[in-house]
Amino acid sequence: MRRFLALLATLACTGGCSCQDKPRPPPAPPVATAPAPALSAPALPTAPPIPPEAMALHMQGRARGQEGQFPEALQFFQQAQAAAPDWLIPLYDTGYTYVLMGDTAQALATFEQLDARAPRGFSESKKFLDSLRREKAGTVPPGTLRDFLALRQLRDPKQAHQKLVALTQRAPQFVPAWQELAMAEENIAKARTLVEKTLALKPDEETRGLLLVHQATLLRREGQEEEGQRRLRALAEDPQLPPSVTGLAKDLQHTLPERPPAAPAP
Repeated sequence: MRRFLALLATLACTGGCSCQDKPRPPPAPPVATAPAPALSAPALPTAPPIPPEAMALHMQGRARGQEGQFPEALQFFQQAQAAAPDWLIPLYDTGYTYVLMGDTAQALATFEQLDARAPRGFSESKKFLDSLRREKAGTVPPGTLRDFLALRQLRDPKQAHQKLVALTQRAPQFVPAWQELAMAEENIAKARTLVEKTLALKPDEETRGLLLVHQATLLRREGQEEEGQRRLRALAEDPQLPPSVTGLAKDLQHTLPERPPAAPAP
């Protein structure tokens, strides 16, 4: 379980910026050596580097947001976006900030815009967009996503678990809370039930894929290695799933299955 969550966190970092305050700077150009062969393949296009001004503005926005100065944070994010229109992180942070402010309408509009620009997903944009749409439709109480983001900051696992359970009782159609419970559950039978419950809520495609990957890891933990690996291969090769899911499924194929803890000796 811990290996699965670690891989999931790593892939989340590569999809967005929620795991670091600023993107990595572009690599230094290679030192020229021998000339390239005449028939070499053309170089693949690369993304333009992020202007230092945009990065500085974004970092100032993050700092204001951490201090709870949300209007000021939004101003810096908007300036960063203007300085680097193709950079999606300021747009993502803008939507995230609107959620923290309780402005569901603006948050939804921002994540809709982000989804149009990154249809395969960007960090947790698909999950947030689905949750905000449920709030707008009335199937989830207003402010549920904001409450979820707040409880994810808790450091006490027991307290966080209790609040997640309470959140599922208050908002039974809220997918992220069920997903967190399913991923954290160590008992295989209970975890399988939670995964099936979450899948029945028809989550967004990325969340659905991650849950299916988790199902495969549960099979491997039970000793059904062949079936678990078969499912991981199918998920890794599914063109309909976002890269965050296919990449995780591919990586997990090369890990040893985790076994449930042995029962204590009598």
